[in-house]
Amino acid sequence: MSPSQPSPTGRLLDRIGLPTFASRLAFAVVAVFVIGSVSSIGTVSAGLIGTKDWVIQHFDWLFVWVATGSVLVVALLAIHPRANVRLGPEDSTPEFTNLAWFAMLFSAGLASGILYWATAEPILHFEANPFWPGDGDREGALSTALRLTVMHWGLHGWSFYVLAALAISIYSYRHGVPLSFRAALYPLLGPKHIDRWPGVAVDLLALFGTVCGVATSIGLSAASLNATLGGLVGLDVTVSNQIVIVFAVCSLGILSALSGVAHGIRRLSEVNVWVSAGLLSVFVVLGPTWFLGGQLLETVADYGLRLVPDGLWLADTPEDVSWQASWTVFYWGWWLAWTPFVSLFIARISRGRTVRELAIAVMLVPTLVTIVWMTVLGGTALHQEFMNPGSVSAAVSQDFSRGIVAVIGNLGWPRVQLLLMVTATFLLFSWLVTSLDSATLVICHLLGSEDSASAKVFWGLALASVTAVLLLAGGLLALQAVSIVVGLPLAVLMVLLTGGLIRDVLAGRL
Repeated sequence: MSPSQPSPTGRLLDRIGLPTFASRLAFAVVAVFVIGSVSSIGTVSAGLIGTKDWVIQHFDWLFVWVATGSVLVVALLAIHPRANVRLGPEDSTPEFTNLAWFAMLFSAGLASGILYWATAEPILHFEANPFWPGDGDREGALSTALRLTVMHWGLHGWSFYVLAALAISIYSYRHGVPLSFRAALYPLLGPKHIDRWPGVAVDLLALFGTVCGVATSIGLSAASLNATLGGLVGLDVTVSNQIVIVFAVCSLGILSALSGVAHGIRRLSEVNVWVSAGLLSVFVVLGPTWFLGGQLLETVADYGLRLVPDGLWLADTPEDVSWQASWTVFYWGWWLAWTPFVSLFIARISRGRTVRELAIAVMLVPTLVTIVWMTVLGGTALHQEFMNPGSVSAAVSQDFSRGIVAVIGNLGWPRVQLLLMVTATFLLFSWLVTSLDSATLVICHLLGSEDSASAKVFWGLALASVTAVLLLAGGLLALQAVSIVVGLPLAVLMVLLTGGLIRDVLAGRL
């Protein structure tokens, strides 16, 4: 065989979607993690928890400051005089309608986490949080619980996505850098290093963040889907069943990824939006409508007034540190782990829009919708718990994923409950599919295999495998730990790309 001819092994790797050294290195790391974890689950679990504790002990302040700083920077970019420039040629127009654009933003940026946590998180904050003195004021505790839930799902997280998406879009669509996560660091890497090892290393880190962040969401989705299926057909809520669900849905996610953005992902995302709107409407009608209306107004006001103080708060007692690690730091790490994937996806679907449009629309619209969603579902759960203590908290204390099942079980008549359970199950299922397909597309794009069907199949299965390993390694605790650990280097990357972007904005190089 001639030296210039590829070896049989090389041809095989090309066929399965690993054409470059970087893609093969990424595969090797993921494979070692999966195989090593399966052979020693206890060691992996202990290692993840130990590393997470070390990160929190030394760098919780970094997560807090990066999150709040990102909100401020995006706000300043939105009002900058040059924010009216288009992401692309000045005569370019958006590829997707506003409805399709927003639908894909929601499906890619939130997934089923808003069903998993919408009922469970407010109940858990209602029972205990550092911002409520526990003096018997149950109504005050209720409002605080909703405010904290909204904070974890609002502007701070979306600011990560927007900031990175703006940097990627500006340097890709206006400066000709290939569409990739490393494009966001073009001001620092420059043309000399953007396509060499510094740039490749950034994309590999983005890939690992995507794998771990999406695996966290898929794991939570599988737990919720297992719980709703339990309510429908009596399926036991177990890790083994959740793993079966992950691999079963994985095949559909791969099929959707193979159909591309304009077909499978867009259409399924639009269906998700309409079905979600229907579910929300039923909760408003069947739930405590006037109570929810009052809570919505109060939550918006409280969230706005407490945005900066809550965003900058750092725990100083062991109990508060534990709470902040389990909630705020976990969320910022989770959002950061999702940032490479979602920001690149947002950049991919936002060509032709203006900087201001991207900054304002992607920050405010999803946040406002999320506030409504969390207030309606979370407020319903809190009202049920307030009127009948234990009606929701008993299920949540057993397993967080059972929260939505408990709340639906307290609404309406049996046939209505059945319909709501079927709807929630469908949404969890479809969101899980859109998470898998969009993440698979982004991973393939990062590795230069976006046109390879075999690569989409391969990395879709890899996502399912990593999720299964994390479920085996400790479920929610392992999922939380891996998000925080991976979030640390991505927080550093956010600081670097923000610095480069601000430098170019001030120099007039948008």
